[in-house]
Amino acid sequence: MPRIYAFDTFKFFAIIAVFVIHYMSFYGYGGEDQNGIYLSLNILARFAVPFFFVVAGYLYFFQSQKDSWGYTWRYVRKLMRMYLVWTLLYLLVDGLGYQHWQPFSWLQALYHGTLGFEIMWFMTALIIATVLLCLAQHFQRTMHLFLLAGVLHVIGLSGQSYQALLSFEIFIPETHTFFVNSRDPLFFGLFYLCLGYQLARGDAIQWFRRAPWPLYLLATLLFSALAVAEGLWLIWGHDSFAADYYLMTLPLTLAITALALTLPSEKSPSLLAQLGTHSGEIYLNHGVLNTLVMSLFWYMGAYSDPVIAALIFDNLPLQLLLVPVALGVNLLLYFAIRRVFQGLFGRLWLGQWRESAMVLCGYWLLFLLMGDNQGGLRFDIHDPTTILLAIVGSLVTYLAFIWLLMPASSRNGIDLRRHALIPLLTAGYWLMLDWFGVIDWLLAQYQYDASPAVQLLTSPLLLFSLLTVASVALILGLQQWAYQHESDRQTALSYES
Repeated sequence: MPRIYAFDTFKFFAIIAVFVIHYMSFYGYGGEDQNGIYLSLNILARFAVPFFFVVAGYLYFFQSQKDSWGYTWRYVRKLMRMYLVWTLLYLLVDGLGYQHWQPFSWLQALYHGTLGFEIMWFMTALIIATVLLCLAQHFQRTMHLFLLAGVLHVIGLSGQSYQALLSFEIFIPETHTFFVNSRDPLFFGLFYLCLGYQLARGDAIQWFRRAPWPLYLLATLLFSALAVAEGLWLIWGHDSFAADYYLMTLPLTLAITALALTLPSEKSPSLLAQLGTHSGEIYLNHGVLNTLVMSLFWYMGAYSDPVIAALIFDNLPLQLLLVPVALGVNLLLYFAIRRVFQGLFGRLWLGQWRESAMVLCGYWLLFLLMGDNQGGLRFDIHDPTTILLAIVGSLVTYLAFIWLLMPASSRNGIDLRRHALIPLLTAGYWLMLDWFGVIDWLLAQYQYDASPAVQLLTSPLLLFSLLTVASVALILGLQQWAYQHESDRQTALSYES
């Protein structure tokens, strides 16, 4: 099917909405945490994730028709790579940025997706929902799955703002290990993914086009207003909280989807559509800058000094510019780093190997830096046995990442010795940095009593983020050097990003 550029445009708008949520625009404005401006913007922005799911389900229908199992495996494999890479990195972001090192949990890692950072829940939700949808498609039960997902979604409302109206609780973080949040694969993601699939399956675009696109624009504005009214009614009238989704989220998402499908088609993508094609990468990496900005506010005393808090949260220009500036900086850094890396290694090579390089960086930084609950290091980095186990672990992790996630047709003839050279050289690189005191020197640069700007510039999160970028470049260089034989180069070309 031809690319729907309007989807890309609205995905960029959805990324802006994600920034509005995570940068908490107008939070605390006027001295009130739950003020009307903050709540209204937060509620309006909640269309973003449902829209991402709907688009994913809509496109999945068309792309999975010829080879459902094959396409699903390739798609899920790609999502798994992205999830593993960024979970490792966000374990570091959370630990270095907030000094909070999470204990390992299989439930968080495989279902809730919150082992590294809250934003990663979307990845596990999309993976699990896609697998369930593939199974339903194979057994020709997609409508049954959609109906079941609808029932689960209604139940999920009890874990959102509507909990205040109910006499029972299903989602209780304090007492449950599984039912802790209804913003998850089964109670949230599955419904909207199936909705997108059913819209495509039912040829909804033909139905939508019976009405002009301005009608759907009016519907979008109407349901946006109703969503805000619903949320404020629950929060102000029933002492509830800002939720992840509401009753009005469904018609609002449908109106936006209909608007995207009925807008005049474009022959070439607009600038916004081009930016929207990068929405997945921006979603995954935006948490790093978000943590740095929130850390700066922390250093300034925004969460501990009422006077400083009032100066920041009541600053109208700051509140108006926070999201645009943060988004602009995030895009600038993303495209600048991308351009430099493409210039060094080429677009194809970067697309094929960057994730494996990032995995090795995340692995070794966690080994060298990850703390325990007593304020010490989780791993004894000076014990020879522990170091040996870490080297073996990095070797197994890299080979599994390369071999298991390759297309089966490309596994024959792989020179495992050449692949094994990369994690071994990388292990030597990171251990040399530690033995020569580079890791400790970077940690010692943090100036706790300095001005907020200096605290940020010397913070471990910023310094190790810079080190990670440089180290990924080094590993990509090692990979180009090690895979210079034609057989391995062909393997690289067949490896799917």
